[in-house]
Amino acid sequence: MRRLWALLLCGAGSATAQDVPVLEAFVDGQIEERKIWIDKSQWLGDRGAVWSDEISLAGADYIRLLLRTEGASFPDDARLVIFGAMDQSLEVGLAAIPEAGQWTPLLPFGRARLALVSDSRLPDTAALVIESIAIQSTKIARYSTYGENQLTPINNPEVPEEFQALGPPVALLSFVEGGFARTCSGFLIGSDQLMTNEHCIRDQETCASMTAVFGYEYDQTGRLGIGAQATCAGVDLLRMNPALDVSVVTLDRPMDDAYGLVEILPMETVPEMPMVVVQHSGSQPKQISMLDCTAGELRVAGRGEATDFTHTCDTSGGSSGAPVFDRQGRLVGLHHFGFQDGDAWDSNRAVHLDLIADWLNTAAEDKGE
Repeated sequence: MRRLWALLLCGAGSATAQDVPVLEAFVDGQIEERKIWIDKSQWLGDRGAVWSDEISLAGADYIRLLLRTEGASFPDDARLVIFGAMDQSLEVGLAAIPEAGQWTPLLPFGRARLALVSDSRLPDTAALVIESIAIQSTKIARYSTYGENQLTPINNPEVPEEFQALGPPVALLSFVEGGFARTCSGFLIGSDQLMTNEHCIRDQETCASMTAVFGYEYDQTGRLGIGAQATCAGVDLLRMNPALDVSVVTLDRPMDDAYGLVEILPMETVPEMPMVVVQHSGSQPKQISMLDCTAGELRVAGRGEATDFTHTCDTSGGSSGAPVFDRQGRLVGLHHFGFQDGDAWDSNRAVHLDLIADWLNTAAEDKGE
């Protein structure tokens, strides 16, 4: 059987000194136009499993496909079934794909088998189009570290269990903006409510392209795993605050209780004590910064005046939207700014939780909740 694509990916990024803070969303890939048509000329019949093929992209950490339909409408039971490289089984309903297209969930290792399945007869003129592919290419992330990079996989045996327990609500956010594949971090504050930075998810277009990937992490044996994925069902202007660089988005479904929540418990000030940051730095599987990780200046400028505190927790591109906890596991801030040696802005910065909590309460009152 033929393969749709076989690519070798490479690339590198470099950083120069900055006179402004670095928002740590990560441009981690490229969007390539494909326009691959799957129509009656390729079907094995007009119902059942009418077509199948596989994707294999050498060197890809992960990919996503932009799907579109053409011609007659597909029946409601027609779907694209995707079998991923890590025991994933995903389905995309073809009748529900919007005119602008729909991005698939994240597919690790650039390998997957696709099957077009329908219990009802397919119209002769219906076609599924793979419009584009988002490819996570090999790239050097810009790290914001104090001395040696001490980021550690979340389930490393050296990480205390109480810190590992902070990980399940944190997700890798994969989305498309400005023609690039990008990543951030985010975390559940409700069963279908996810908090991240406003510079990550700021409008309906980026929301429509987003998937939140939970459980993308190495276990204690070093085996990579992946959990549930959820898409962004909508954004609300009342739940976006550019000055605080925070967005709360609604997911397309409630997440399983096993992923837990990060509680918003307002604190008047950031404790002057060690901290931890759980994050998807460099779009990699979940990591934690816990060594030499502490608060610095307690009231400094962020996007607004005195909205931030500085911290010495190691981060990188992709860490935007990560929760900052104290050592008791209480949320104290929302990370968003990084730096590099030689920059005029020479510290990592997070938004104070007390300001975010006050804003959330005001937004809820404005909505009549």
